[in-house]
Amino acid sequence: MISLPLLLYTYLITETLAPFFASLLIFTGILFLGRLVQIFDLIVNFGISFPDFIRLCAYIAPNLFLFAIPMASMLGVILCFTRMSSANELIALKAGGTGLYRLLPPIIFIALCTALLTGYTATTLIPKSTVAMKKLFFQLAKEKIDKGLQAKQFSEELSKGVVLYIDQKEQESRKWKGVYVSDARDPENPLTIMASSGKLDADIDKMQLTVQLDNGSIHLAKRTMTQTIFFDSYILNVPVRPPEYIDGERATYIGKRGMTQQEIRDYLDSHPPSSSGSIARLIEYHSRIALPGGCFILTILALPLALRNRPGQPAIGVPIGLLLFICYYVLMTIARNMSEGGTLPIGLVQWVPNFVFALLTLYLLRIANRESGNKFLEFIMDSIFKLKKYLPLKRGGNKS
Repeated sequence: MISLPLLLYTYLITETLAPFFASLLIFTGILFLGRLVQIFDLIVNFGISFPDFIRLCAYIAPNLFLFAIPMASMLGVILCFTRMSSANELIALKAGGTGLYRLLPPIIFIALCTALLTGYTATTLIPKSTVAMKKLFFQLAKEKIDKGLQAKQFSEELSKGVVLYIDQKEQESRKWKGVYVSDARDPENPLTIMASSGKLDADIDKMQLTVQLDNGSIHLAKRTMTQTIFFDSYILNVPVRPPEYIDGERATYIGKRGMTQQEIRDYLDSHPPSSSGSIARLIEYHSRIALPGGCFILTILALPLALRNRPGQPAIGVPIGLLLFICYYVLMTIARNMSEGGTLPIGLVQWVPNFVFALLTLYLLRIANRESGNKFLEFIMDSIFKLKKYLPLKRGGNKS
């Protein structure tokens, strides 16, 4: 026979899951549309095919989940208890002697699960997806460059300052014959390279693009001196073009977001702690740990917010929850900016928003358990109700 607490906890968890997944889908879709606008030029420029577009969406998803999961977890709890309140189920539970603290275990379980999911996303999925996405763009850039190199045409597709001429190009093997290269990236030492054959290679793991030339010569002209060097094989390293950017970083550059926690620790061990690179990576390291804690706290905070409903009035938990969610991420941004100076302890500063919201959660839980009022919360609720009167909401009337 199933005990009453277990039956109640199972009911609360199942009632929370439906709005959680619905909210997760909606928030992820909204964030994805915003992200798609940022990379739209990249998609058009690289000519991404549909299978590659699906891969790109999969690589973008973890970055969206980092914000969507805490938001959906918080909103799922609010919507669950708001529905129960409107159906008078909470009144029935209170009449049966079930207090607020007896409702906490299933919410703590949900908060723990979503926090672990957020932590796994921040520490594992995002680094892996970032590296995979950059490699995808690198491969697409290489293919675009390769297609742009046509026989019997001078091309500047490789890099700024590098002009390439190919006499013949085999379509299947992509090998060149009769190659001429003018490398003026160093104006003081311009190079002219001629080779009988060559090809374009890409090392996806090292994110490196190279031109391999065979059986040729290098001609160096420096003021009054000229020099000729014959070679059997010569490797020319070139940066990837075009220099497309995502969030301020080159599409083919793997930065701190593509590093695992262990890689960040290894970097910190081998670099000065006061350097800008070490500070940026240390902030990234601690923020990945602090965000799951924030998800846990925000999910617990949703319970007392959902219980602030007034009889005969619309549910106020959702707007207050979204407002507090925004405030939390504003504090996280402020903490990140304050940490960039390197004068404050980065680990402690990154956890300040969690400490603030943990105290707020404990305070609101105590008020909700006592069913007592609070002037500040009452002021916020009254302000929201007054603001809704001025919103241009369309209300349908009864037709006679």
